Amino acid sequence: MKKLTTGLVAAGCGLILLIGTSGSLALWNDAANVDAGNIDSGVLTIAETGGAWTQPIQQWVPGDSDTYTAQVSIVAQGDNLHSQVTIDPASITGDPELLAALQIGLSFGTVTGGTLTPVAGQPNVYDVSPTDPNSATPITAPVTVTATFPPDSVTGTVAQGQTVQLGGMQFVLQQVTP
Repeated sequence: MKKLTTGLVAAGCGLILLIGTSGSLALWNDAANVDAGNIDSGVLTIAETGGAWTQPIQQWVPGDSDTYTAQVSIVAQGDNLHSQVTIDPASITGDPELLAALQIGLSFGTVTGGTLTPVAGQPNVYDVSPTDPNSATPITAPVTVTATFPPDSVTGTVAQGQTVQLGGMQFVLQQVTP
């Protein structure tokens, strides 16, 4: 009986080794290459060139206004890409009273290569739509940023002797959900 049990255990172990190592039980399989093509990602970029203030004011007082003009180039390439351009409010820094008193406006001139459409109810925000969403041809337009210190925005000595930095101002182009 001992020899029979040892033989059965040895045979069982051998069978387990064959199955566990895909030995000689020969389960067939195959593989095929799939020519599913490539996935190419789109592009979303913005560049600003040639900017200047119309009449640089050294010491602003209530009632002053100035206009910064430049050229903007936007590439919004992608089949289902929805994007918007605006000014990053965090990029305009300075003393809080003067910062709160100033009004900053954004507008675009004649656009080529697509459209820049104001978003209703969101000041300084524009929807970006290229003429051909699969082309890397940029959307170009003159951009105008108007900084205004309204005469009725402060009283007394509020915002006097203060500074706001516009030199770090940024245009932000970002993808949005439709």
